Amino acid sequence: MDKWIRWAGEIRKITMAYKIDTEELEREEMEHVMVAESTERGIVNPEVKLEFHELSRVRVFAEMLRSSEEIEGIEIEVAPDFDLMLHYKGGEQECYQLWLGQPNRPSAITKLERTDVIWKLPEHTTNRLIDILGVNYSPLICFAN
Repeated sequence: MDKWIRWAGEIRKITMAYKIDTEELEREEMEHVMVAESTERGIVNPEVKLEFHELSRVRVFAEMLRSSEEIEGIEIEVAPDFDLMLHYKGGEQECYQLWLGQPNRPSAITKLERTDVIWKLPEHTTNRLIDILGVNYSPLICFAN
């Protein structure tokens, strides 16, 4: 038993740097997300199809923003797949349009008031968004590696 306790203590020391602060996760600023099927670039469709209020689901969209990387020299010709209305504590709201990529491929977002700037989302973010949105089709956007 004593040997096991020492072993557990050593594992705790090694993994301490990777410890997730659960209180920090509970302090997520985003409160809820509304999703609509996009009808046109630059305009938010008011017909909301999905709403997410649970922290575990809202966190997917917060991580979407944190994992995004601004890209230059790309123009997307097709209409976005989804309109995202992100609601924050304090009543603030941001609207994004999402071009959802295929599984294991990047996606793209643009902020409604900055449609000239496009952010690329990594493959793992695309996969999480596909899961949470319940998508089972292959949208048109595709980035070359």
